[in-house]
Amino acid sequence: MNNNYNNNRPPRNGGSRQQNPGNRPQNGGRGQNMPVNGVPRQQGAQYQYNRPVGNPQYPPVRHRSRKQAQRAAGMVVLLAVILVMLLVSVIIFAARCATGFGGAVDTDSETTSDVMGFSSDTATDTAAAVITDPVVTEPPETELDAAYEYVTKSAEDVHRGYQILVNYQNPYNFDGGFKLGTLYGAKNGCYKVSNTTDSLDTAALRSFADMMSAISQNTAVIGEETVKMDDIIITSSDRTYEFQEQLYGARVDQYGEEYASLYVAMPGHSEHHTGLALDLAIYTDGGHSYTFDDIDEYPTWLKANAHKFGFVERYQADKTAITKIAYENWHYRYIGKPHAFYITANGLCLEEYIDLLRGFTFNGKHLAITDDEGCSWEMYFVPAGDAQSTDVPVPKHFSWEISGNNVDGFIVTVKKS
Repeated sequence: MNNNYNNNRPPRNGGSRQQNPGNRPQNGGRGQNMPVNGVPRQQGAQYQYNRPVGNPQYPPVRHRSRKQAQRAAGMVVLLAVILVMLLVSVIIFAARCATGFGGAVDTDSETTSDVMGFSSDTATDTAAAVITDPVVTEPPETELDAAYEYVTKSAEDVHRGYQILVNYQNPYNFDGGFKLGTLYGAKNGCYKVSNTTDSLDTAALRSFADMMSAISQNTAVIGEETVKMDDIIITSSDRTYEFQEQLYGARVDQYGEEYASLYVAMPGHSEHHTGLALDLAIYTDGGHSYTFDDIDEYPTWLKANAHKFGFVERYQADKTAITKIAYENWHYRYIGKPHAFYITANGLCLEEYIDLLRGFTFNGKHLAITDDEGCSWEMYFVPAGDAQSTDVPVPKHFSWEISGNNVDGFIVTVKKS
């Protein structure tokens, strides 16, 4: 990772407004027994409007004080108008900044790379995702202006990152740099494991645990019993080349190669090698096993909410011709929150998404989206050069991450708000 920032969202809508700033006096600022225009009130005194000039009881200064009061009142009105105009300006400025576009950049904001949906949300909203249309924004006019800087990535880095494409055409090189943690060690009482050694990348693992915590707040009907949806069991996660070879060979021996290749990826071409994918099933406390086809509340919830935690259903029923893998509603892959949202919102598979991103280059248009939880993101693609390294432009004042696509370049993900 390259930049650091607190994997938490920045405060929304600015700071709170102080009540009665400056300790201004209430009720216009006049005390109960204050003199009027500097002249003490006389009890029972009668004002003589046709009094002779020079009458010492009513000195001429009274007329000058009235004018001063009128001028002071005018100044108060003018000051109120100015304050209202300033308040309107502040509201407009804050609204522009909240969109992530067109406002001033906070140059003091911290930047980390553990960020960007690479660690998870802890949302527990189980309603179907509210999908918003992605929009396109223009990049800076110059190739690299003062708001950007270069980060150098090696040729090997093309094969590292959360958006790498591993499929029948693009094998995994087993050098993704992912740090694995065991699913058993991260158990939070909301899921089960079939093997204590099953592991995921640590960022994916945190997101998965949060996702299981969220789904466990719901209930499902199993047989005649209504139970909490905390019976998900991980049946498979990370795999070695040798283990995948055994699985593939056994399926070929049993069903033939054509059939086997639809359900088991060839050794070296499986997403399970990365530590970013896992297979799920259901195992109740009573010792009963089910698939996602048996109890559809589980896959229905995951289809609607997994993107909030950076996961996607990898092998969709209508994408077999592209992925070359049959429909698997139990196989989920971690790719990071904004990418999972875009794929879900637009009904894409990962192959289609990687192709789409190639059209959003740094020197062209950038893909800008606001996800269903109000976070703004911007993505663009940088082709890998012919040399052993590639200079990738990244913004100086926003959080970002760079991932290879395991094919021909780098995907830059920027969190704008």
